[in-house]
Amino acid sequence: MLRHAVNGFAPRLTPLGQFARLGGNALHILQSKWMDTMNIYDISRLAGVSRKTVQRVLNGATNVKPDTVARIRSIMEHHHFEPNAAARKLSSSKPTTVGIFIVQDVRRYKLYTDDLFYGAVIGGIISCSNSKGYNVLVSIIDISNADELLSMYRKRSVDAGIIISWSNVQAIADRVAEAGFPIAVFDQNNVQTPAANVLFPYLDNCRSAYDAACYLLDLGHKHLGFVTGDRSIPCSDQRLEGFLEAVRERGLTVASDDIMGGRFVERSGEEAIEIWLRENRLPEAIFCSNDLTAYGALQALAKHRIAVPDRVSVLGFDDLLVSQYTHPPLTSMKVPRVEMAVSVTLSLIERLEGATVPPSEPSSFRAAITERDSCRRASPSE
Repeated sequence: MLRHAVNGFAPRLTPLGQFARLGGNALHILQSKWMDTMNIYDISRLAGVSRKTVQRVLNGATNVKPDTVARIRSIMEHHHFEPNAAARKLSSSKPTTVGIFIVQDVRRYKLYTDDLFYGAVIGGIISCSNSKGYNVLVSIIDISNADELLSMYRKRSVDAGIIISWSNVQAIADRVAEAGFPIAVFDQNNVQTPAANVLFPYLDNCRSAYDAACYLLDLGHKHLGFVTGDRSIPCSDQRLEGFLEAVRERGLTVASDDIMGGRFVERSGEEAIEIWLRENRLPEAIFCSNDLTAYGALQALAKHRIAVPDRVSVLGFDDLLVSQYTHPPLTSMKVPRVEMAVSVTLSLIERLEGATVPPSEPSSFRAAITERDSCRRASPSE
C-alpha cells in the first residue's frame, strides 16, 4: 500500500505521515523504503515539471532555468535520490562509458590471474577515463567469442573500448572497427596490420633495446648475451635488432651462441643460463627480453652460486613492480605503461566525442633505464 501511495501520489494519503504513529524505528524503515522507490516521475511531480526536464537536469543540459535546476536538485538531495545509471544513459545521447575488454584464450592462459604487466595499464585507463567524466566497464571475454564484445556496443553498455590481451586480436579489432564502433588495442603486437581507425600506442622496441645495449656497453662490458622473446611476436625481433645495432656500432660482434631463443617466460632465462654454463661461455652481461626472463636467469645464477652483479650483470625489460624486490633488485628498461594507457584513452575519447582530426601516426614511446643492483661497471681486467 505504501508503494502504491508513493508511486501514485494519491492525494488522500500522506505516505509517511500515516505511519508516524508506528514509532521511530518503524518510521525510519518505512521512510528508507519510500526513498528507495523514488523515481524520475516522482521527482518531476514534486518539482512541478515534466519528466523530460528532470532528464535534462540529470544529463547536465544547459537549456533549463537555473532556479528550476536548483529546485530539482534540492528535491533529489532531500530524498537521497540516485538515478539509475542505465536509465540515465538511455535518456542521454552523450557517451558515458569506456569498456576495457580483457580478451584471453582460456585454453592457454588466464590473463587476470597470470599477468604482472597489465595492472598499471588498467589503472591508467580507469583513472584517465574518470578524469574525463567517463565510467569504465571491465569485461573478460574469450577470444573465440567476439559476438559478446560487439553486443556490448549494440546494447550501449559501452560507447568505446580498449582491448587488452596476450593474443592476436586483429580479427576482433577489425570487426569492431568495421561496424563503426570506436576501438583501441593497447599492445601493438596484437594488431600487426591494424586498420586506420584502430587506435594503439606505439612502443619503439628497437630503439629501447638499442638504449639497453648501450647501457651495458657503457659499463664496459664487451661479451654480451641476449635472451629473445617469442619470435612469432614482432617486438622480439625488434628488440634483437636494436641490441645488435648497438653492439655493432661499437665495433664488437655477437656470436650466434650468445643469442638464446626464449618465450618471455622465466623458464627461458633459466634454460639460457644452464646452456651457457654447461658450455662454459657465460657472458659478462645478459640482456633479457622481459623481466620474467630475467627472473629466471637470476634464479638459475643463484642456484649455481654465481654472484650478480659481481660475476655477471643482468638487465631486464618492462620494469614490473616485482623487479624492485628480486635478489638483487633488477635493473630494467621501464616501459611507460601508464603514459601509454593515458595516451590511447585520450585519443579514444577524442574520437568518441567527434573530434574531426585526420588519422595520424600513433603516439610513440620509448623505454628508459631504471637502475637498481643487478648491473655493475666492468673491472679493468675484464
